[in-house]
Amino acid sequence: MFKQVCTYILAAAVVLGAAGAAGAQTQTTATSSSADDGWKVNVYPILVWVPLGIGLDVDLPPTSGGGGGGGKIVDGRFDGAFFGGFSVSHRFWRIDAGGLWAAVGGDRPDNPTLTVDVDVVYGHATGGFRVYKDLYVTGGVRRYALKYDIELAGYGSFQRKPGVWDPLIGLGYHYAGEKLEVHATFDGGGFGVGADVDIAAAFKVDWKPVRHFGLVGGYQVLYLKASDTLAGKTFTFTQTLHGPMAGIGFYF
Repeated sequence: MFKQVCTYILAAAVVLGAAGAAGAQTQTTATSSSADDGWKVNVYPILVWVPLGIGLDVDLPPTSGGGGGGGKIVDGRFDGAFFGGFSVSHRFWRIDAGGLWAAVGGDRPDNPTLTVDVDVVYGHATGGFRVYKDLYVTGGVRRYALKYDIELAGYGSFQRKPGVWDPLIGLGYHYAGEKLEVHATFDGGGFGVGADVDIAAAFKVDWKPVRHFGLVGGYQVLYLKASDTLAGKTFTFTQTLHGPMAGIGFYF
């Protein structure tokens, strides 16, 4: 009888111990899950941007002959563009960062002869606060660098590489589903602090066929305006790029 009682007590202790361990593990898992709840990280190592429309205007100062004031580059050319970035969001907050490189140029054969080559490089970082459902108000900075090489009849050739920091304000829409994400952003900067005008807008869709990996497609528009002075005369450059982008994303 005594042995049976001891056996029952031992069995009950084992059962209670196992239940307690399972409860502790469940509580730990729940705590860990709660700690991770709300965190979302998207990484875009490759986003190729292929502008379809290239608009590049150069406002020229009057030449000694009285002409040459203003003129559009009629034969634009596109050398390439690349964009990559990442985003981190947690409940009401969101951080987006990325970088862009684009190379364009153009030629005007007469009145006077003009050749322009431009490399646009910038990186941006914005923070957003959700104000309504999937709508965010954003603010941040953009590092803007414009390297251009200009050859103008009567002036020779010159190269500049101005770089500025632009304050940014904007709006963002970010819907994140299990298999599909939709992102739309608009921000503007410059305000005379850095560049004269710096505006960007983008729309992209992330399709996630498997966990942690997806395909990205969308459209982006970039408008830049900057100016520089040579020999006491001001050159103003207005550049517009727009076109589709495609790439891959990793999601955590």
